[in-house]
Amino acid sequence: PRMIAIRRAGFSIAAAVSVYRVVFPCEAEAKAQKAGVKNERPGVLKAIGNTPLIELKSLSKATGCTILAKCEHLNPGGSVKDRAALWMVEKAEKDGRLSPGGVICEGTGGNTGVGLALVAAAKGYQSIMAMPASIAQEKIDAMKIFGASVILTPSVPFTDKRHYFHTAKRAAAERKNGFFPNQFDNEANYQAHLEGTAPEIWAQTQGSVDGFVASAGTGGTISGCSQFFKAVHPECQVYLIDPPGSGYRGYVLGGPFADQSVEGESVRFFPRSKGSSVTEGIGIGRLTANFAKAKIDGAFTGSDEEAIEMAYHLKEVDGVLVGPSAALNVVGAVKLARKLGPGKTVVTVLCDSGDRYKSKLFNEQWMREKGFLSTLERSTEVRRRDDALTWIS
Repeated sequence: PRMIAIRRAGFSIAAAVSVYRVVFPCEAEAKAQKAGVKNERPGVLKAIGNTPLIELKSLSKATGCTILAKCEHLNPGGSVKDRAALWMVEKAEKDGRLSPGGVICEGTGGNTGVGLALVAAAKGYQSIMAMPASIAQEKIDAMKIFGASVILTPSVPFTDKRHYFHTAKRAAAERKNGFFPNQFDNEANYQAHLEGTAPEIWAQTQGSVDGFVASAGTGGTISGCSQFFKAVHPECQVYLIDPPGSGYRGYVLGGPFADQSVEGESVRFFPRSKGSSVTEGIGIGRLTANFAKAKIDGAFTGSDEEAIEMAYHLKEVDGVLVGPSAALNVVGAVKLARKLGPGKTVVTVLCDSGDRYKSKLFNEQWMREKGFLSTLERSTEVRRRDDALTWIS
């Protein structure tokens, strides 16, 4: 497999290791203050990060490993993207690219838009979010609740100027104080996880992480976490879990790619796998600046059927309500646990909550229309007795 090289961009991983493993344990506030470090962010922004790490006991039992999940869906904006949103805004403020009266314009699959709308509201900025019209209505509503204006775009290829990415970029350029965060290529995205998420996990596990697995959209989470884990524990196995219709897995495994000019900039594209997916915000066909920094040992493919069944399994057996992308991450954790063998500790990320998918994933009519009949017909009792998880290939 292709090992994607680190570009440290001036950030010292050694410094992150020596500092963050001390000051970001699970009970972060008291211990960080004891170490002389305080979270000085105002209001709700102080609640971003330091999320719980929980064991998914039914999956630990089924695999013989310890399966842990970082509860990023418990961030105030409801997803892991709160971290990237805050880091990108604070970096722009520091660099002078965002000042009072600014308008944050971003292209989003939903969750980053919610995070940015929340941060914008807390800091007094305006926000405009462009996204595909196919995104779950709950995400659109959440952005509007925080005061964002929403632009819905058709589901078109990245090369089409109507794509949500280019729409948001134009919206920022058309405004005097417009700021386009560009979550895909903004290094503050992966740094949020290099400096926050991964060190928290390392401290919460007391330095015991044998494997880490996550899906990727922008690539920020898997890049930041993989860099940290490989620095503190080179033997840690980092795997991607990719949905149908994405090109990331093929790229990681050394597949072909081609560079093409889009809107005046060079973009590296790679072939997408067959099919499409009901997951949102993950799986694309181009290389982002954030994903290019990841250190990945291998990659799995996870089907929609596996992700949907896992979402139902988690809510009915473990009492954890997550969306399809988070469920796919957990499918990846099971696959990695099987690969590593019993006795290992495998960690993944619950990127967002199932609350945002009531109109889709947890709507019987939608489930029937999409053909997920086996999940609807499978009873809670059957799920609770299932120690083999044979529905995961």
